[in-house]
Amino acid sequence: MLALENIYRRKARSLLTIVGIGVGVAAVVAMVSTARGMRSQFNAFLAGGNAHLVASKKAAADPFISYLPDGLAGELQEVESVSAVHPVVLGAVQIPGQPLFFFFGTTAGSPLLAQLRTIAGRDLFDATGGERRLCLGRRMARILDKEVGDSLELDGEDFEVTGLFETSVPLLESGGLLAFEAAQEVAGLEGKMSMALIQLDSVDRGALDGIEKALEEAFPEVEVTRVAEFANAFDEFDLTDDAVRVFSLLAMLIGGIGVMNTMLTSVFERTREIGILRALGWSKGMILRQILAEAAALGLLGGPLGIALGIGGVELISLNENLAWVSGEYGLAVFLQAMAVAVGMGLLGATWPTLRAVGITPIQALRYE
Repeated sequence: MLALENIYRRKARSLLTIVGIGVGVAAVVAMVSTARGMRSQFNAFLAGGNAHLVASKKAAADPFISYLPDGLAGELQEVESVSAVHPVVLGAVQIPGQPLFFFFGTTAGSPLLAQLRTIAGRDLFDATGGERRLCLGRRMARILDKEVGDSLELDGEDFEVTGLFETSVPLLESGGLLAFEAAQEVAGLEGKMSMALIQLDSVDRGALDGIEKALEEAFPEVEVTRVAEFANAFDEFDLTDDAVRVFSLLAMLIGGIGVMNTMLTSVFERTREIGILRALGWSKGMILRQILAEAAALGLLGGPLGIALGIGGVELISLNENLAWVSGEYGLAVFLQAMAVAVGMGLLGATWPTLRAVGITPIQALRYE
């Protein structure tokens, strides 16, 4: 293919351009995958149990600032078709050696507990033991170098580590589990909860929409969603998606400048060659397609490099003890978006060089030194 031959003829310059495209694509892949990963984590956070719906504060921007009165759990329990309601508290505090320690509080029998597999010690809701106890996620226990029987200070109070758990959700495994009342106290949310998990007597797919609507009409301050779509209730995730789209456009613009420099220099160097091709019968359209093909080829070569760099970057970040909860979600949609950005960089950067190339006449080319 002539486009690849032209790229190969200018190996050093083409390589730098491909790397530049790769870096821009890597940033996009990292942002898209971590944003999708966080959304998926919050959906999976509650979807592992047998809860059907989750009630959170209407119009709350973030799950950690969704506040509802905890008495609402009892009111929801009285609604027809509702079999059980379990309140949940989400919180975060600073502890020595960890800028943010995420913790989760709930009650015995909560569907949230279905996500957790005890690997050491005993269950948090074992009948024995006092109120000041917690279970640590495997990752956080490793980070803090804590074992069963150790203590951990939260908000000025010492809690005994009674158990360690593991789960497929990094955000959970990078935090701790408290009893609901203790979590309220540590989070400073006495009398409040972050959300409520709702279990129904029996439900089919068609009835869920009706129950969601009925609950929201009965409790106007509440937004009710299915547990697998929990993240959709919060504006922060939509804002993150918007930020990713804006960043992708910026990456295309910045990367396009590098491509434009390469392609413009190439056009100047090949002025006589382009003029000869025109004299041999090449149309402006053929010249245009050739320049665009070279630019698109640069993007197609830089795309896979950027995908690899992006995935590697996210995985390296997740190895950082303070960012152990970071998780990327990779899939066809992420890779297609990355390749679209890569090709977009190439085509955008080729705009001016293409206009320059198609404007060259044979006479101008023969005069060019």
